[in-house]
Amino acid sequence: MKHRSIAIIIALLSGASITLLLIPALLSNKQLWIIFFVSTTIIFLLVWIFNEFIIFRDYYKLDMLIRKLAEGKESGEIEHNLKMYQAQNLARDMTDYYSRKNTYLDELIKSSDLRRQFIADVSHELKSPLFSAQGYVLTLLDGADKDKNVRTKFLKKAARNLDYLDILVQDLLVLSQIESKAISMFEDHFDMVNLAKEVLEDREAKAAKAEISLKCMHEKSPLIVYGDYTRITQVLTNLVNNGINYNSPGGNVVVELQEKSEGILVSVVDTGDGIEPENHEKVFNRFFRVDKSRTVKKSTGLGLAIVKHILENHNVSIHLDSELGKGSTFSFLLPRDKKYTSASEDKF
Repeated sequence: MKHRSIAIIIALLSGASITLLLIPALLSNKQLWIIFFVSTTIIFLLVWIFNEFIIFRDYYKLDMLIRKLAEGKESGEIEHNLKMYQAQNLARDMTDYYSRKNTYLDELIKSSDLRRQFIADVSHELKSPLFSAQGYVLTLLDGADKDKNVRTKFLKKAARNLDYLDILVQDLLVLSQIESKAISMFEDHFDMVNLAKEVLEDREAKAAKAEISLKCMHEKSPLIVYGDYTRITQVLTNLVNNGINYNSPGGNVVVELQEKSEGILVSVVDTGDGIEPENHEKVFNRFFRVDKSRTVKKSTGLGLAIVKHILENHNVSIHLDSELGKGSTFSFLLPRDKKYTSASEDKF
C-alpha cells in the first residue's frame, strides 16, 4: 500500500542519514551496517504505526463518512472518534454541509409539493365559476334567450359567477404579492375607531342581505395605532366578511376595540357556527373552508390567508378563539408605534 511505501522510503533515508553521521566515529563496516538496519527498522515501524493508526486510520474513517453521506445514511459518531484535530474539523464540516444540503433539498421538495397543490387548488377554484358561467351562456346561445325571464335569470347567474371569479383572481394576486414581498407596508399612525366604522359601513349592504347586524364597540375615541392603513383595512374587511359568510340569519358581527398597555386589541366576534379545534390552524390555509357546501359563492377561501400574511408583515399574530356552535373571535394586537415588539403578543 502507498503508506507502507512511504514508510520504507522515509526509513531508508533516515537510516542512511544516521549511518553517514556516524562514519567519523571510526566504527567498523559491520557496526555501521548493523546501525543502518536497526535504525531503518525502528524508523520504519514508527512511521508505519503513525501512518496506520493516526493519519490513514482517520483517512479511512473520512472515506467511510463520505460513503455513508453519499448513500444518505447517518454519519453517527465518526467525527468524534478521529484522532487528528484537522480530520475532526473536516468531518464536522462535511456533516454540517450534508445536513444543510438535506434541509435545502427538503425545503425544495416541500415547496414543489406546495406549488403543485396550489396550482391544483387554483385550477379547481377557477374551473367551477368558469364552467358555470359558460354553461349559462351556452344555454342562452342554444335558444333559451327567447324567453325573457329565462334570459334574465341565466344572465344574472353568469354575472354572479364572473363576479366571484374576479374576486378570486384579485385575492390570488394580492396574496401572491404579499408572499413574494412585492407589496411594501406603508406604516403610519391612524385612528382604529374610524377605520372600524368605515369598514362596517362598507359592509352594511352585504350584512343586511344576509340578515346580519354589525356593531362597533370601543371604550373611547380615538384609539391611535401604528400600521399600514390600507392593509389593516383589508384585514378587518376580510374578518368582517368571514363573520357574515359563516353566520346565520339573525346573527351579528361585532368589532371590539380595547385599549391595552401594549397597544390596541382588535377583536372581530361573530355568532356563527364556530370552528372545531382541529381546524383552528387550517382556517388560515389557502382555499380552506369549514363548510364548502354553504360558502362556494360567498368566500374565495383566501380571506384569512391574506389576513395572516398581512399581520405577519406587521410582526403581529392573529389569534382564534372559537367553539363549535358558539361563534368565533379573531383577535390581533396593533402597536401604538413602531417600537412595538412581537413579545407583547403573548400578553393578551
